[in-house]
Amino acid sequence: MKFHRIAPAERHMFQEEIVSIETIAKYPLGKDFFQIDHGLDYFAFFDRLGKVNYYVMHDNYIVGAVGAGILRQIPYQQDSAPMSAWYLCDLKVHSNYQGRNLSLRILSHAVVDGIRECSCGYTISMNPGDGSPNRWVKVIEKYSRIKFTTSTQLGIYSLDAATMSDVAPLIVKHRGNISYISLKGIKDLRLQSTGNILPLVHVQWGANVEKGTPEVIPGYTHMFCVPTNDELARALGRFDIYPGASASVVSHGMDNSDWRFILTSDI
Repeated sequence: MKFHRIAPAERHMFQEEIVSIETIAKYPLGKDFFQIDHGLDYFAFFDRLGKVNYYVMHDNYIVGAVGAGILRQIPYQQDSAPMSAWYLCDLKVHSNYQGRNLSLRILSHAVVDGIRECSCGYTISMNPGDGSPNRWVKVIEKYSRIKFTTSTQLGIYSLDAATMSDVAPLIVKHRGNISYISLKGIKDLRLQSTGNILPLVHVQWGANVEKGTPEVIPGYTHMFCVPTNDELARALGRFDIYPGASASVVSHGMDNSDWRFILTSDI
């Protein structure tokens, strides 16, 4: 299969094939699972995060694997000035092409493509819901060209409106002002149990707080993530508020990050 970085003018040529991979992938959420739906414009979600390099492995436009590198401006420490970092995301392999190391091939090309512009980066991988080891993390930590290390674990919280109202002051204490944003039509979560789209808003803080609405929304799930070793996670635990899913953060050149900048609206 051939590696190709998709130019913006080529996106329409590949979107249908990329979506076909997305419909296969599923992720744990509490006792349920979900699939992702990026709506009519698959790339809109990624464009909002920074400068996008989107990659495919394909054979005559039949796509076997995909991945993206997004050059972002993020605060490595809470309240610090933004700095550059690559966000490596959307790495997926079609079930028909498993076992060919296509994810690592895309990773290798992406590293070569972007490292001169910025040598720091991170990726986030959802952990299995059964507590078993994250296989992708084990693979990427053995990557030989540059050293990737597991930097933190993220707890992903999903709260109803009433519970969110109760804990909002606690989050404000640790993160500053917060708001809530919907990605409806840009990135929706379709529940396996019902086949329906989850009514969902993502908690925002930091530079993104002005993009959302300040009030909780009845009938919606309110989602956010916190590093598991963060004081906010411990404070939530004292109120018996625990994550329903988790993810691993693997990075290169970002040892000084506290990872508080990560929002579920980024993942």
